[in-house]
Amino acid sequence: MTLVFVLITLAIDLISIDLERFRKFNWFISLYHLSDRRFMNNKYWDGNFGLLGLLAIPILSLSLIIFILNYWSSFAEAILVISILIYCISPKKLLSQFDKYIISIEKEEGDASVLAQQLINKEITNNSDNVEVAIMKSFFVAAHKQILAAIFWYFVLGVVGVLLYRLADKLHDELSNVSSSFSESTSILLNILEWPSTRVFAIGLALAGNLVGVISILKKSDIFSIETSNSLLTDIGIAALQYSSELDAPNQEKSYWLNQFKFLVIRALIILIFIVGIIILSGIN
Repeated sequence: MTLVFVLITLAIDLISIDLERFRKFNWFISLYHLSDRRFMNNKYWDGNFGLLGLLAIPILSLSLIIFILNYWSSFAEAILVISILIYCISPKKLLSQFDKYIISIEKEEGDASVLAQQLINKEITNNSDNVEVAIMKSFFVAAHKQILAAIFWYFVLGVVGVLLYRLADKLHDELSNVSSSFSESTSILLNILEWPSTRVFAIGLALAGNLVGVISILKKSDIFSIETSNSLLTDIGIAALQYSSELDAPNQEKSYWLNQFKFLVIRALIILIFIVGIIILSGIN
């Protein structure tokens, strides 16, 4: 049922009108600030113990609810699992923003630059990157965070795993401009959680694109470092795409590379889900 729940989640999100208004994590951020004010003078709060204690509250609460529903109603448990997955996995918003940008540059609309800035993550890109490359790099990382990493931890640790990853991700965003042992611990935890899932995504991109180009990138990269996951993912993604800004787009299509890039990411996700399905079915037999 694990794979079935993921497919249901993706289908519901993609056909829904607007689920983003329900994906609010203000309660968790408020819990952090409340705890920070309460325990700011405690020597154990500002660091690993504080982070683990904060995460333990929602994680243990969810685990208890799942345990109770497991004995009470399998149907209610399934509804809860799908609800948590929908809450933590959001491909439609990302794809919609990307499609809007493609349409805007094809129609040469004036809001193209505004849409581009919404897609670009300046922490991922370099000053030497053109807008097209910057969007691709940002999208690789965003697709990993919003889709694949959450699905990965659901397969590994169940619904508790997907919530753990999303809470760590949201807390990291909240503390990105804060310098403290707590924020450092959050960054380390997120890096650890993203280390395996970025490599899995990279494998999918390699299988969906140019495998030879990916291998050449791997030979030059430190694939074991937990701090280089995003750069490794973006380098592998560009290599798998075989991107070249000098290549003339067929029929003067302005969004040629962006469309090829979108199809690469979709193919990679489909390939990985297909592989997981084969593994699950092999285990059943």
